[in-house]
Parts: sequence; C-alpha cells; structure tokens
Amino acid sequence: MLSADKQLLLSGFLGRLPEHVAARLAKAVEVDRLIGGTNLPHEEILRALRPQLRQLPARVRMPTPQRFFCRPFEDILVGPQRTMKQKGRIARSSIEPVWGWLANDLMPDRYREITEALRESILYDRENEMEERTQELWSESAAALKAALVGEKKKAFAAKKLGGVAAAEDAAEMALLLSGAKEVSALQKRLPKPIPNLTEDEIVFLRDTFDRLSESDADLALYIPLIVMGRLERRWEVLRLAAAISRKTTDTLISSTDLGLAGELLFSDLDEYVKKVQSVRPTVFDEVALLASLAGFTELSTGMVKELGIRRDGKWGQRLAKDRSALAQVVEGLLERGPKEILAALPPAKLGGFARSQRPLDLSRPPNADHVAKAMRYAHLMVHSKPFAVAAAFSAKLNEITAEAADTLRSHAEDMLREMRANLPETRACAEAHWAVALDLCTLVLGEEETDLLRRRARVPAGA
Repeated sequence: MLSADKQLLLSGFLGRLPEHVAARLAKAVEVDRLIGGTNLPHEEILRALRPQLRQLPARVRMPTPQRFFCRPFEDILVGPQRTMKQKGRIARSSIEPVWGWLANDLMPDRYREITEALRESILYDRENEMEERTQELWSESAAALKAALVGEKKKAFAAKKLGGVAAAEDAAEMALLLSGAKEVSALQKRLPKPIPNLTEDEIVFLRDTFDRLSESDADLALYIPLIVMGRLERRWEVLRLAAAISRKTTDTLISSTDLGLAGELLFSDLDEYVKKVQSVRPTVFDEVALLASLAGFTELSTGMVKELGIRRDGKWGQRLAKDRSALAQVVEGLLERGPKEILAALPPAKLGGFARSQRPLDLSRPPNADHVAKAMRYAHLMVHSKPFAVAAAFSAKLNEITAEAADTLRSHAEDMLREMRANLPETRACAEAHWAVALDLCTLVLGEEETDLLRRRARVPAGA
C-alpha cells in the first residue's frame, strides 16, 4: 500500500498521461496482476488511471474477473459523488467493498477458485471457459450476497462491513442483477451500446421481454428500462420505452406505476443540474462549468418533453416547471450583475468631468486584471447561454441584459476613441491597454463585425 502522499503524487503524474498511453499502461498492469506479479502496486496505479480509463470504450479495456463480475449491473453504475442512495443506481465506490466482502468473508474458497480459473482463461483466450467461469461467478456471488442480506440484523452488519447503508443497498441490487445475469446478458447483446435511438422492433422486443420476466421475476423486470437507459445515447428516450411497456400515454399515468422509476431518475439528474447552478457564487464562478450545467439541463429537459409530451398540470410537468424556475432565478441574478461588472473593467470617468457625451476618462492607471477577468466571465456567460435561454426560462432577462451591456460598451467605445485620438504620450500605453480590453468585450457582446468597425475607426488619425 502506498502512503496518501505517494498516491497523490502518483495520481498527479499518471493523470497527465494521454488516454491511449493510459490504456496501454493499464493493460500491462492488469496482465501483471493476472499472472500473479507482486512487484507493482496494481490497484494504486489503476486507481490513478481510472479517470482516463472511464473515457475509453469497454472493448479497449483488459478483461478481469472483477470486470466480468460487474457486467450484469454495469449499465446502472454511477460516479462515487452521490448524495444519497437511489434505487436503480449503484455507486462505483461500492464495487471494491462488495468484491472484497465476497473474497474475504462470503465465499473465500470458491472466490479464489473461480477467479484463478478466470485469470487463466483470460490469459490464454479460452472463450468457452471464460463464459462458464463467469456464469459460476455470477450465480454463486448472487447467492452469497442474498444470503448475507436477509433480515434486518444481517443488513445492519452488511452496512457496517461495507461502509454504510447505501453500500449495503447497492450490494442487494448487485445480487438481484447477478441472479438475472443470463437475461441481462441477452439484452446487452441484443442492444450493444451506445444505442443511437430505439427502433420500433427493439421496443417490441423489450416489451415482450418485460412481460415475460414479469411472470417469473417481477423485481428484475423493472430494471429493463434502467439497463436500456444506461446504454442509450439520448437517455430520455427511455420514457418512450416506459410508455410502451406500461401501455400508458401520459406522464401522469406512467409516473404512478413502477415504471415511473426511470422518469424519477431523469428528474433527479435535472435536480443535480439545478443544484450545481445554485451553488455558483457571483463573485467567482467557473463559467464553462456553469454553461455545461445549463446545456445538460436544457438537453435533458427538452428531450423529456419531446419524448412524452409532459403536461404542465401533471406531476412531472409541475416538477419540471419548478426546476426551470429555480434555475432561471439563479441565472437571472447573475445576468443582472453583468453590465455592472463590464463597466467596472472599463476606465472610469474623471471626477468633475464635462457632460456625459464629452466626459474625459481616467487613463492614468492600467486595467485592473481582476475586474477584467470578472467582466470577461460575465460577458462569456451572457453570450454563450443564449442557446439555453428559452428552455431554461430566462430568455427575456437575457435579452434585456445583453442590450444594456451592448449600450454600455458602445458608449464607452466612443469615449475611448476620443481619448485615443487625443494621443497624449503620458496616457498612451494605458489607453491602448484599456482599448484592447474593450475590444475583447465588444467581440463577445457586439460581435466581430461591429468590433472590426471600431478597430478601423481607431486607426483613422484625428482630424482625418
């Protein structure tokens, strides 16, 4: 085991590797682990590489016993930073504790026997043997986990052993999907990911599978839409599947059935986007991350409405309206500050100056870097949030604020052009620095064409 400091250094170094290099290194480490190598800190290296590896297609990754173990529930895995346990989602952080529980406590002898056989079949590419051993791993792991989670006392012990109630509930969902691995595998083979869109034939197949499973294993049947959702490029299309399976036509009817779980998970994703936006602080924020949250909210909410025609007066319609309102309130509050922040980055008027149309500017000091950075951040937000404004319900405020910011920039540009033409040597350097800032802001808010006209006017000599 590496110390925390060394793990941090390792993560910092390996985290800078290109994805293709990270993939090759991970494969070499996993092969070394498969053949029983002991000189490398396998888990520490793989942990450091995990962020890059998650971006790679599954087929690029080296198969391992643990990866085979995860296949039946891989489509409902989510990142470790969850705030609560949700039915239908298993945290990646629960995999290692459950895997270790099986290895050390629940089935140590069989675990060792099966995983060693699996490693050998992987190394020598024996596909039939891999399939047989994987089926054994799934069925015996499911039985061991189910037996260890029966009754409140065992559940409490499992929670203590695995690091919390949420992890124990994840283990229970793993057990359910592992016990139905044969059905899940057939579905995964029929619908390899990513699924660009669901065809009518696929929907019929999934509905028939759901109906058949409902007779033999109703609990497993409810996971069919969730597995499909994890394989879809546009995950909101799962609502069309839920409507077909439940034979309901509106969000109000679907939300009242067990199949409404898929919609609830999508709404929880919308809620997460809203929370990210609400966490933004006006004084300092990452506009790229904020815009990513707006884009995610807009894409998902628009897709959901399109797929299901969510009614405004329905349960989901009211929830969507609430999310839009909460998000719009935060964004409008930020936009309100935009013109003031832009003005703060421009040179102020001298005290005791002339009338507004002829006021001299104070160019004795260079631009304030902090004010400029903040102004650019707000200008960037104003311009690049436009595609999301209608769906996120802040378009009216955005139009109003953008017009105000444009007027501010045009007015200051005229003042600065006059100062530039005065050509006073003692303020020339500062004037040019302020002019460069103004042009950058104008490019964002006014556009390249109007800004280019300002550049040409600045090159015309005074009196020409």
